[in-house]
Amino acid sequence: MAWWSRAVILLLVWSAILLSRSGNGAAQQPRRCGAGDLAALRGFSAGLDAAVDGWPIANASDDGCCDWPGVLCNDAPGGSAAVVGLVLPNRTLRGEVAASLAGLAALRVLNLSSNALRGAIPAGLLRLRSLEVLDVSANALAGGLGPGVVIELPALRVFNVSGNAFNGSHPVLPGSGNLTEYDVSGTNFGGPVDAAALCAESPALRVLRLSMNRLSDAFPVGFGQCRSLTELSLDGNGIGGTLPDDLFGVASLQFLSLHTNSISGGLSPRLRNLSSIVRLDLSFNAFSGPLPDVFDALTGLQELSAPSNNLSGVLPATLSRCRRLRVLNLRNNSFVGDIGLDFRALKNLVYLDLGVNSFTGPIPASLPECRGMTALNLGRNKLTGEIPASFANFSSLSILSLTGNSFSNVSSALRTLQSLPNLTSLVLTKNFHGGEEMPSDDAGITGFPSIQVLVIANCELHGAIPSWVAGLRKLRALDLSWNRLAGPIPPWLGQLDRLFYLDISNNSLQGEIPGSLTRMPGFVAGGTHGGDDDEAQVQDFPFFMRRNTSVQGRQYNQVNNFPPSLVLSHNNLTGGVPAALGALTKLHIVDLSWNKLSGPIPPELSGMTSLESLDLSHNSLSGPIPASLTRLSFLSHFDVSQNNLSGEVPVGGQFSTFSRGDFEGNPFLCGIHVARCARKDPPQEQERSTSAGVVAAISVGTALLLAVAVAVTWRVWSKRQEDNARGRRGEVVDASVGEGRHREEAGRVLDVACACVSENPKARPTAQQVVEWLDAIAAAAG
Repeated sequence: MAWWSRAVILLLVWSAILLSRSGNGAAQQPRRCGAGDLAALRGFSAGLDAAVDGWPIANASDDGCCDWPGVLCNDAPGGSAAVVGLVLPNRTLRGEVAASLAGLAALRVLNLSSNALRGAIPAGLLRLRSLEVLDVSANALAGGLGPGVVIELPALRVFNVSGNAFNGSHPVLPGSGNLTEYDVSGTNFGGPVDAAALCAESPALRVLRLSMNRLSDAFPVGFGQCRSLTELSLDGNGIGGTLPDDLFGVASLQFLSLHTNSISGGLSPRLRNLSSIVRLDLSFNAFSGPLPDVFDALTGLQELSAPSNNLSGVLPATLSRCRRLRVLNLRNNSFVGDIGLDFRALKNLVYLDLGVNSFTGPIPASLPECRGMTALNLGRNKLTGEIPASFANFSSLSILSLTGNSFSNVSSALRTLQSLPNLTSLVLTKNFHGGEEMPSDDAGITGFPSIQVLVIANCELHGAIPSWVAGLRKLRALDLSWNRLAGPIPPWLGQLDRLFYLDISNNSLQGEIPGSLTRMPGFVAGGTHGGDDDEAQVQDFPFFMRRNTSVQGRQYNQVNNFPPSLVLSHNNLTGGVPAALGALTKLHIVDLSWNKLSGPIPPELSGMTSLESLDLSHNSLSGPIPASLTRLSFLSHFDVSQNNLSGEVPVGGQFSTFSRGDFEGNPFLCGIHVARCARKDPPQEQERSTSAGVVAAISVGTALLLAVAVAVTWRVWSKRQEDNARGRRGEVVDASVGEGRHREEAGRVLDVACACVSENPKARPTAQQVVEWLDAIAAAAG
């Protein structure tokens, strides 16, 4: 493996030191090192922000440096020993690497990895002719190591400078014929890869890592000269071009990682020459054409990952000959035809992702023959039929996604899968589009003992939220959105102790929001969200949670990454917004939009201190926007448009970052983002304004305006209901009104009239409110 050479060398050095120390009995005298070595170590310590823990630097007479922590010396009976190793990994060292270390002429091992060292590597360190291991990885070192920097390390076996901030071209190590491990990953080296020089100067290379840099240009020719190479990692760069033929001549290659580059072209049939390959990662490139049918020669292959390319055609039959295969990931390509693999021969398969292709036909019934498989993604294909009955024996399966196909018989699917003891995540979105019913209590659904994520969204299912969900005691995320479910929200949803992601939007649910939802443990501090030992930890398995327009869809790879959410939008819910929601301090997203909610916005909502998104738009809410909401410091999305809110928009907090569209459709709101608030008259003006004649004139004018608005409203009511969200009220206002401010005023009057004839009687304003609103419109126009 990649670590073996460094580990063996360090082990040998440590063993030699321990043996030399144990041969002289229990009473040990301090082991002195030479004056030059002592000066070099003291100089190294002086360059650090703080001395190495355990080094007696303050004692100028202490020359027993061979006993200092991390210092290794050779055996020198009767005299001073020479320092041959300085091993100080993960010691929180800060500062610069002192040039004095070049005075350790006998140094063979230098390991300063996983610290916080900065600056450049001293030039003298790169000319220590006895040095065999140089490991300064995971620091903050900088500067260049390319052309112009003299490197003379003829004894070097391990060169690891990864995880630093170097620049320029990657280094070539002249005359390093003994080098077996070269790791410059995670730095800032750029330009082309000089494969020919690397292999010519270091022909014994076994491990070659250049990942996560800024390397570019075409894929280089020359790796074929590294005849002993077992690992080649070039992932995370900007390398393009096609794979050269000489690469396929490295028969010793076991691990080839090329993901996240821009490599294109077809995969050569010469791939069969990589007969020792164990892991092949071609992900996120631009490879095209079919997979070559050569896998009968790659019998040691354990992982094949090539998602997000342009591969096409059918799966090669010889893939079934890779009996050691554990991971097969071909997601997001253009494969077609049946999934024609013989899974009876692939019993070691643990992870299978064929999602986002164009596979057709049924699900292979032999898949449960993979006795160790934990994750299966066949989503977003063109598969048909029912879930095979054999899946009832798929006891190892933990995560199953079948989203976006054309499967039928949801009742049969759930009955088949409910007994799987390890199934934690089930995604069946966008299936069962034949007008099927959501399986009810009499459908025989009583299982799913381990389910944590259940997504049956966008399936056009009729019926109600089934009560068998109440038995899913480990459920964390439930998404039944975009169906045709009706009836009330069942109160028992609030009794699912671990639930912290609930999306039942875009249905026809009715009634009020149950009070039990305001007491859900998964939404409050000290609840049960996250951290369970039994959570599935399958790497890179995608869950795509698509929400409404208020928040964009996102992809999550683990359940604990889901944002705590309560999404009830696009239903027919009535009543008020529960003030007790303010106690849900863990909630990140609340979406109650597009319902028939009425009453005020409770100021207690400011208690949701983790809230990032609050959408109350398209309801019949009235009253002011509570100023307390400005205390929601994480709030990045806020929408109260198309309600009957009044008063001044609060100032402060995140409110300055919101847009005009977040408040539109509330004609009696004023302030920031909307119309200018009316100027308050001084006291003497207020007194004069209360005369009976003025009051009568205002009342008559108000009545006339209201009559006109109501008449217009009845004529356009249905159109208004449909188009309100798209801002098309301008089509209703007479064209003669003109553009600009006058037309806006007319639209605001129309909003007042629409509020007066709301379908919800509780949302209709009083006569006094109408007077105040129209006065505010007139004042804002004045």
